Formats: sequence, C-alpha cells, structure tokens
Amino acid sequence: MTEAMVIDTNVLEHVFHPIINADGHVERLLRKFSEQRRKLCTDRPSGTQRSRVMEEYKHRLQFHLRGMQERGQVTQWLRYVLVLAERVDTPVDLSDNLGRSVVPQMDSVGAERSDQIFVYVACKLDSVMVSNNSRHVTDIKVGLRRAARKVGSNNTEFLSSTEAEVAM
Repeated sequence: MTEAMVIDTNVLEHVFHPIINADGHVERLLRKFSEQRRKLCTDRPSGTQRSRVMEEYKHRLQFHLRGMQERGQVTQWLRYVLVLAERVDTPVDLSDNLGRSVVPQMDSVGAERSDQIFVYVACKLDSVMVSNNSRHVTDIKVGLRRAARKVGSNNTEFLSSTEAEVAM
C-alpha cells in the first residue's frame, strides 16, 4: 500500500455513524493511518482558491466536529488526518488526458465534481483512495485503474474503508 492516501469525506463521516462503523473499523483505519504517519493526498489550490478536498472536509464535517468538541470527544486519529498529517498535493486539470479519461466514466454514474477531484488526485499521485462510495468509485474501480495506468500510475487502488483497514 502506498505511503500517501486519498481519504474520501464519506469515510471520515462514517466515524460518527453507529451502524456503518459498528465494529469500529473506521476508527482503526484512522488510528493506523496516524500511527504509520501516512500522508494525506489533496488537490493543490490555485490562485485564491482553496483545496477542494480540504474545503469539503470542513463543510461536511463541521457539525460533527463541533458537537464532538463540545463533548470533548474529538479523536486524536481524526485530528491527525484533518490537521497534523503531512500533505502531498497535485494541481487538478480535469481537461487533461487523465481528466478526459476519468470524468466521462464518473459522469456516467452521476458522480459529483468533488468525487472526480478525489479520484483524479489518487490517480495523479499514484496512491490508494479509500472511499465508501460504491456507486461513484469502488464499483467502477476497474475502469478508474485503467485510466490511472494510462498516465503511468500503476499503484493506484480504490478500496472501501473495511478493505483499507485490513490492508494496513
């Protein structure tokens, strides 16, 4: 498994989901990520824009985090991912060869632009992407890996949080 990883926002949200994370595997995944000092892959902001990955984390996790902070429950593992982890970033150009290969596949299954950016970053940085979005990512991983290989990213992989936790 690669040293740097893309973690889809839905995986971080699942830390707070008592049914999806009933066995605690998401917490264990984040603990391993932290203990192994993995790097977080993100998009590189351009000009005055901020990282889309980090902005999505902030937007979708803000209410969960606020509630946890009020109760004194913010896990050190989640804090590591959001604040402390070293980041590896890449510019995103969805109109380049990689983007032209990834975007149509993802458009065909109704994926959002943010999903396309997460996948693009994983392919461009030849890393593992952890996502629990089966419809937009893991169910089409064969085609996404093919797109990654076209640009020389031979180690790119798309795993669910359960698969990634076991692999680590």
